[in-house]
Amino acid sequence: MKKVILSLTMFAFLASGSVCMAQDRSQRMNPQQRVEQMVKDLGLNEEQTKEFKALMETMRPQRGQQGERPSREEMQKRRAEMEAKIKGILTEEQFKKYQEMQKNRRRGGMR
Repeated sequence: MKKVILSLTMFAFLASGSVCMAQDRSQRMNPQQRVEQMVKDLGLNEEQTKEFKALMETMRPQRGQQGERPSREEMQKRRAEMEAKIKGILTEEQFKKYQEMQKNRRRGGMR
């Protein structure tokens, strides 16, 4: 009897864990959804939205001929260049909000 109860308890525990993981995966946004959310949260106008989306599209990691990803250094360089371009698109207030959003996202807060 104890083995049956223990088995049922373990099953319930494992099942609840996999349900939580599935919910977490479904709540993640794809890159287009994330950009749309950022546009909305930052309150961009039409022109800013157009420029911001175009810039975000260029930032996507592009694989080389052999399917390899860019190096870490290359990605950091591209990210720094992108930050400078974003600063030129956004107002000072919007850029501060963008930086805060990025900080939260890195910590896992924007899910």
